[in-house]
Amino acid sequence: KVLAGVYPISQLQEPYSAVGYLASRLPLPALLQLRPPSAAAGWTAWDICEAWAEKRGYKTAKAARNDVYRAANSILRLAAEGRLRLCLRPPGYAAQKGEPPVT
Repeated sequence: KVLAGVYPISQLQEPYSAVGYLASRLPLPALLQLRPPSAAAGWTAWDICEAWAEKRGYKTAKAARNDVYRAANSILRLAAEGRLRLCLRPPGYAAQKGEPPVT
């Protein structure tokens, strides 16, 4: 609902699952040109938001830590505005058109 523009991004209490949904379907670290996380386990939604906050300079007011909530909202706004393109084809579309499946 958020990525379709039906539900306002500012109303989300927990935007990290929506960022995780995006990251599972788009190569977000490559698109946003983020540095890899220190752990070799791979990217999580939190890691993506933290790296984006560091890159953009989003800091909390009191402790000056990376503001991952603001970064998550920023990533979702990029997707909602169309700057990050998310295209989902219907099931069986590639087979019907004779195209190779997209991985």
